[in-house]
Amino acid sequence: MNVMMELRQARAEAVDAMKALAAKAEVENRDFDAGEQSEWDGLVAKMDGLDKRMERLEQLETATTAAPAGRTAPAVLKSGRGDSEERSLAHYFRTGRIDSELRAANNTIANEGTAADGLNAVPTGHYNQIIAKRDEGALFPKLGVQRIPGKGLTVNVPVDAETDLAFASTSEQDDNYAQTFERDWPALGTVAMTLVKYTKKIALTEELLEDEDSNLLAFVADFVGRSMAATHNTLLLTEARAGGTAGLTLDSASTIGATEIPELVYKLGEEYLDGAAWVMARGTEGLLRGLTGSSFYFDPTPNGTGMTRTLWGYPVHSSAAASAIAASAKSLIFGNFGFMGMREGESLGVLRDPYTTDGIVYLKYRFRAVYKTLQAEAIQYATHPTA
Repeated sequence: MNVMMELRQARAEAVDAMKALAAKAEVENRDFDAGEQSEWDGLVAKMDGLDKRMERLEQLETATTAAPAGRTAPAVLKSGRGDSEERSLAHYFRTGRIDSELRAANNTIANEGTAADGLNAVPTGHYNQIIAKRDEGALFPKLGVQRIPGKGLTVNVPVDAETDLAFASTSEQDDNYAQTFERDWPALGTVAMTLVKYTKKIALTEELLEDEDSNLLAFVADFVGRSMAATHNTLLLTEARAGGTAGLTLDSASTIGATEIPELVYKLGEEYLDGAAWVMARGTEGLLRGLTGSSFYFDPTPNGTGMTRTLWGYPVHSSAAASAIAASAKSLIFGNFGFMGMREGESLGVLRDPYTTDGIVYLKYRFRAVYKTLQAEAIQYATHPTA
């Protein structure tokens, strides 16, 4: 650990000690006693001393790196241009500083001691990029899930709960205002959308960050993005199964019959068909593609045109978060996801923390999101029997 980092950590420890002293006195609704006041004064003096030392080191660094008067450093660019957000963020993760640096950059700490935990990223004559697993992207933009804006923890979304929409029969006005129009207004309900926080923490040793040459931070960014997509898909489909409508009980606990596909389609009201789509596990889709029937509903007639990603004329999206075919499972979801709402917090939060543990840099990620079904009848699902 360099001297500046040690000084910053010592200052942070002094601040924590001061917070503890102040909190104890406030909880007991009193002023400091003589011992506490002496400890407080000592901490203040220690902080002042640390601040002065850090200021001197910063001045020394500025003086050391500044070009002498009248001389200009040669214009030699030894690496790629650094004027991109990605390069700047990668350097911040490595060093905790944002400057003109031009380098790019399961419950375990990324380190050099174990091959799988980081040693495989340290160059010993190898390809300079980690080959990431390919995972599915987020479903909500593909399905047209409705984005719900709003500030604060909870937003109450008004929804139409009316079931009787018909006009009333009214006779011709044949006397002095005896016939009147029927007064009506739709019943309204609300759906509360309360944000929930989701987090991920990645721990890397300082040595690994200094020695790796495998575009490790680009891999980390991709890993976090794929993890966010998987989380969103799980939230979306969990809500569809919980807030949608049980449209159909399937005949079998272990398969799906050809006639059950159109049966579920016709459970969805015609007013929701424009924009409707299927979501299912990929294995479920594979089973359905084999159900040709007499009219080849589930795969085009084999004339060389190939398979399309539609089922009974509606788009099909597969996800690992969808339930597989099994007893009591809800393996088929069909509906108009424009009648599901999704809220997100302001943005993905990223924190580089080199202070929690000596020699380890923590990258902490967080975001908040919530999904809610706004009209249950717009999303239908099919359930397998218990046996």
